[in-house]
Amino acid sequence: MKSDVVIVGGGIMGLATAYHLAKLGLKGVVLEQGYIGYGSSTRNASHFRVHFWSPENTKFAIEGRRRLLKLSNELGWNPLPVIGGYLWLIYDEGTLKQFKESNKMWSSFGVPGVILSKEDVTNRYKYLNTNNLLAAFYGPQDGKIHHDFVTYGYYKALLRLGFKVLEHTKVTSLIVSEGSVQGVKVNDSIIETKKVVVCAGAWSNEILSSVNIKLPLIPERREIGITEPFKITIDPLIINTKSGVYVGQSIRGEIMGSIDYPDVKGIVNLGNTLQWMARYAKTLIELIPSLKYAKLMRIWSGYYETTPDHSHILGRDPEWPKGLYIGTGFSGHGFMMAPFAGEVLAEYIVNEKIHPLMEYYLPTRFRENKLIKETMVIG
Repeated sequence: MKSDVVIVGGGIMGLATAYHLAKLGLKGVVLEQGYIGYGSSTRNASHFRVHFWSPENTKFAIEGRRRLLKLSNELGWNPLPVIGGYLWLIYDEGTLKQFKESNKMWSSFGVPGVILSKEDVTNRYKYLNTNNLLAAFYGPQDGKIHHDFVTYGYYKALLRLGFKVLEHTKVTSLIVSEGSVQGVKVNDSIIETKKVVVCAGAWSNEILSSVNIKLPLIPERREIGITEPFKITIDPLIINTKSGVYVGQSIRGEIMGSIDYPDVKGIVNLGNTLQWMARYAKTLIELIPSLKYAKLMRIWSGYYETTPDHSHILGRDPEWPKGLYIGTGFSGHGFMMAPFAGEVLAEYIVNEKIHPLMEYYLPTRFRENKLIKETMVIG
């Protein structure tokens, strides 16, 4: 089998990249070791935001949001976007100062937020326990969207454009000869290609190791859960900057949230733990006391593939084999960044043109010590 391009990974990043490559005239195949969206794409909290500490990620997220909100017309699948905002609860002067300073930057990019007093929060969100609260930051541009409809919208569009998508097809190694990509090995067969794009999330280094490349990428397991559905009450996604818990409400009314605990790194069993459930339930009830008797219906886990600067990796290193590209390392932000990331990565692959907003995310930044200063990570 021969192909113009092979995409390794059938999550939203792989599918978005393949979609834009198809629009630019390439024919290829997406190879997914599990099912479509098996990695983080169908395991996330389905929210998006534009507010990050770094200007690089803020600008990139603004473009990602624009594309997310246009997907219904572009793909023919309505992902049901809801602009309910993000509410960051602040408990100390240092964090409040940081939000006030960053809001100047966000305002300059056209996405200002609002600093709310404790009294504002108490009056607007009567279900919250505001003891010890100092203030809050509300980002009105942020929201939620249905992750499955985004993923499968890209998938169906790809099929219409002539791409192949092979599920339960694990890439065991990359094939390189004389400094150039020649194909990929899948079980006992080979797919010949001159271009390979690794969008395999937490499993990216497993594939790159076959050509002695190792990215500074650490998989971190995250757990998340939902309750029975209730009447829609929680409009924004609420983030407690002190405890680390976040919580929102799905479009069906389930209370969905998580907390960054316990610390589990590496490719591990995607199971769930009593430690997480106990910590999450206790912290959530402290924040929203009325949820004391809510039934936790389901919990699951997925991966953040985390980089040292909590920012994604796009493109290629000139020292790599010719024809090898990467799109990974989103550190929990892949769902909101991927629609734009796939677009600029595809343009780079086909036209060798680096979008100005993509330059910050090249893999060369790690050895050149040009890290992005990002620590605003949820969960």
